[in-house]
Amino acid sequence: MKERIESCANALFLVVESLCKVILVFMIGAVAAQVITRVLGSNIKWCEEVMLFLLDALMFLLMPIGIKEDLHIRVEVLAKNFPQRIRVALVYFSNIVLLVISVCMMYYGNVLMKKTNSVFTITGIPRKYLYLITIISGVLCTIVVVLKLFGMFQTEATTNYINGVETDHES
Repeated sequence: MKERIESCANALFLVVESLCKVILVFMIGAVAAQVITRVLGSNIKWCEEVMLFLLDALMFLLMPIGIKEDLHIRVEVLAKNFPQRIRVALVYFSNIVLLVISVCMMYYGNVLMKKTNSVFTITGIPRKYLYLITIISGVLCTIVVVLKLFGMFQTEATTNYINGVETDHES
């Protein structure tokens, strides 16, 4: 059962990663086109608004992937000298803090989405969709953290930290 849940979550995050890649390629192409058109004395009017929206989407969609892969910064200067039980407790505490942040992202994203009525000037895209991405990211972060709390998505970095193994980048 555990393996099936983890494989479904991995499939979901594969879709999210693929979407992020498409967004990044589109952003690179659009910014390059904007630079070229400015050199030629013109302008792509929608470029700034769309890039703002896509940058926000990219940032918030990559956040749960970073949590899943343990790509966030872990301060181990003092904690690596603690007994293993305390290091395990710190990992659980860290995951609970991430869970609280994820729930806050969903809650406050929803509050901001309801209160925002303006639209982007050029494209007419409602600004509330910026906060919809925050809600989606909060849901994805919650999924990852809950699965981590149940022992899934264990990474080498966390295992090394819990076991007190020093890695090359710690020296």
